[in-house]
Amino acid sequence: MRHQRKLWHGLLLLACILLVPLAAFAQDEKPTVALVLGGGSARGFSHIGLIKALEEHGIPIDMIVGTSMGSIVAGLYAAGYSVENMEEIATHLDTSKLLDIPFPPTGGVVDSTGLQVFLDELLGGRTYDEMLIPFKSVMVNLGTGEDVAFSEGKVSKGIQASMSIPGVFPPVEIDGKYYVDGGLRNQVPANVAAEMGADVIIAVSLEKDYTSADYGNIIDNLRLSLNAMMGGYTQIHTAMADVLIVPEVGLDSSWEFQKAAYFIEQGYEAGLRYMDQIKAAIRAQKPDFEFRPYHQEGYASTELKDIVRRAEGRVESLPKRFSFKPEVQFDHFYNFPKLGFKFTHGPLSWFGIGYRYGFDAQDGGHEFFIDWGKHQWGSVDLFLRKSPDRDQPAIGVKLEGPEFKRLTLAASYVSEGEKAWRVSATNNKLWDDSRVVAGLSLSVSGLRPKGDEPIEDTLLVAAAPQVQLYPWGEKHLPVAVALTRPYILGRLTVESPVTTLELRPSLILGVGTELHFFGLYPTDLSLGFEISGTADTKVELRLTGLRF
Repeated sequence: MRHQRKLWHGLLLLACILLVPLAAFAQDEKPTVALVLGGGSARGFSHIGLIKALEEHGIPIDMIVGTSMGSIVAGLYAAGYSVENMEEIATHLDTSKLLDIPFPPTGGVVDSTGLQVFLDELLGGRTYDEMLIPFKSVMVNLGTGEDVAFSEGKVSKGIQASMSIPGVFPPVEIDGKYYVDGGLRNQVPANVAAEMGADVIIAVSLEKDYTSADYGNIIDNLRLSLNAMMGGYTQIHTAMADVLIVPEVGLDSSWEFQKAAYFIEQGYEAGLRYMDQIKAAIRAQKPDFEFRPYHQEGYASTELKDIVRRAEGRVESLPKRFSFKPEVQFDHFYNFPKLGFKFTHGPLSWFGIGYRYGFDAQDGGHEFFIDWGKHQWGSVDLFLRKSPDRDQPAIGVKLEGPEFKRLTLAASYVSEGEKAWRVSATNNKLWDDSRVVAGLSLSVSGLRPKGDEPIEDTLLVAAAPQVQLYPWGEKHLPVAVALTRPYILGRLTVESPVTTLELRPSLILGVGTELHFFGLYPTDLSLGFEISGTADTKVELRLTGLRF
C-alpha cells in the first residue's frame, strides 16, 4: 500500500514537471493574425496606408489574403516590399505602359500580359511557397463558377487571374483552367483566412457609397446590379472577420489610379479609426499581448528603381498581338484633323501601316502612311498624301522626340504646300496648378522658296502661349469607362517673318477634356474656333478640329 502511494506521488510529480512548461508555453504563444484585403480597383491603394497604420501600432501580420487589387498589395507585402516601396510604385508608375488595348479584343478589352510580366519581375519570379509571409490570392474558376484560394505556382500569374475583371481583362489560363476576378464570388475572403488557421482576422471591404447614385445613368445601374449580386457572398464571408474595416471611398473612384496618394491616406486614416477594435480583438485571444511597432524594411530607393526599370524593360520587349487600331491625329503644320486606321504590332513589331483622311481641301485629302514609335525613343511618321485641290501628291515626314522634363521636340517636312518644313519645341505644362495649366510652343517654319528667293526671306518664327482652365480643378468626372477632366482652352499664336516684323496673330478658343480610358490611358481631346488676323485686318472664323 505504501509502495502504491509512493508510485502515485511520483507520477503526480512527473506530471507537474511536464505540464508547467507546457502551460507557460501556451501562455506565451501569441495569436495568429491574418490580414484580408478586398478588391476595389484603384481604391485598393488604400490597403497600403492601412498596412502602414498596422505597423506603427504593432499589429502583426502573420498571413495575408487578397482579392483583385487587394491581391496585388498583399502579394508585394508578402514578398518583402515595404510600405514606402509600394507607395513609390503606386504614385509614380505609369500603369498605361503595362496594359494594352488591342483591336479587335479577344476575351477582354485590355490585355494584362504586361502587368503579369511586370509583377513577376518585382516578385523575383517567386512561387507561393517562397513568399516571406504566407499568402493566398482569390479568383473564380470561370468554368465552374467556384471561388478558389490559389497558393501554388507563380505568384504573378495568380495575382493576374485574381484581378482579371470579366469583360475588361481576358480570363487567365492556369493548368488548362480559366480564372477571373475573385471579387465576383468573394470580394472580402475572410473565410480563406479562417481556413488557414488564423486566430484573429482583420478584413478590409472597399464598399462603395451608393447614396449619390444616379438611377437614370446606365453605368450606375450596372454597378448597383453587380453590387447586389455580390452582396450576399460578401456578407457571408465578412461575418468570419473579427474586425471589418471600411475606408471612406466614394462611388466614382474605381478608375482613378492617378489618385493613389489620396487613397493611401484614406487607408491610413481608416486604420487609425479601427485601431482600438483591432487591439481589442487580439487582446481577447491574449490579454497581455504587447504591441510593438515595427517596419518591414523592403528595398533601398536605388535598388527599387533598378527593379522597376528592369520590370518596365521586360514589358517593353514583350511581343504585342497584331492589331487593327483607329487613328486620330491633328496636323499642327496646316491645322486640320485627320481620321483613319492602321495595322500594327505582330509581324510589324513597332511599325504601323494605315490610311488617314485629312479634312482640308487644299492640304488634306487621302493619306497612306508608315509610322514607328517607342516611348523612350520618340516616333517617325512617313506619308503620301493626295489633296483634292493639288495636282501632285505630297510626300511628308514627321519626327517627334521623347518627352524630356515635359519638353517635346518635333520636326516636319512636306513636299507640297506653302510651308515646306517646321521645327518646334513645346512644353504644355510650364505652369501646372489644380485649376490652371499654362504652356508654350516655339517654332521656326520655312516657306517654299519662289525662284531665287533668299533663304532668310522664307523663314517664319512663331510663339504660341496656351492656357487651360479647369472649372472642377483636379476632379475627374466619370463617363462610361472613361474619366474626364474638362477644361476651357485659349491659345494665342503670333507668327512673323524673320526679316521683317509682320505679326500674324491667331487666337484659338474652345473646350476640351483630358480622357483616361479605364483610368489608365491619358488622351486629350479639344474642339474650338480659330480667329486669324492678318496685316489687312482680315478675320477668319473656322473650326480647328480634334487634338489628340
